[in-house]
Amino acid sequence: VEEDDKDKAKRVSRNKSEKKRRDQFNVLIKELGSMLPGNARKMDKSTVLQKSIDFLRKHKEITAQSDASEIRQDWKPTFLSNEEFTQLMLEALDGFFLAIMTDGSIIYVSESVTSLLEHLPSDLVDQSIFNFIPEGEHSEVYKILSTHLLESDSLTPEYLKSKNQLEFCCHMLRGT
Repeated sequence: VEEDDKDKAKRVSRNKSEKKRRDQFNVLIKELGSMLPGNARKMDKSTVLQKSIDFLRKHKEITAQSDASEIRQDWKPTFLSNEEFTQLMLEALDGFFLAIMTDGSIIYVSESVTSLLEHLPSDLVDQSIFNFIPEGEHSEVYKILSTHLLESDSLTPEYLKSKNQLEFCCHMLRGT
């Protein structure tokens, strides 16, 4: 009888410890889920963990990209910031910089677009590039972007390092 009582006490203690561990795990998963961008709906634990991993991978890649894209200090005068130097280079080249997503949405436009195309950067950002290119080029640009999108289905670290950008040429319509 004494053995049974000892076993029962051990089991109760073990169950309490296990419940405490599970409760703590659930609290941490819930907190992690609340920190994830976007989704307000309740996610199961594996979804929270997968989305967290995806977010951290993307964050790591963006950090690596920004580190790689920093302008080497010996290329520019020390009294200019990276932004000033970039702007001066774009003006000297008589060009502008445009960043778009694979769906064609414009996420960044340099200020030099105004002097060349008479569009304000704020008028272009969050718009579709297809609104600003001739209709005859829509299918070609769509094909370029969608091909790049299909290739990016497997977002491995190797893929992100090698193919995280796409360059192409197209005509753009001037503002009115």
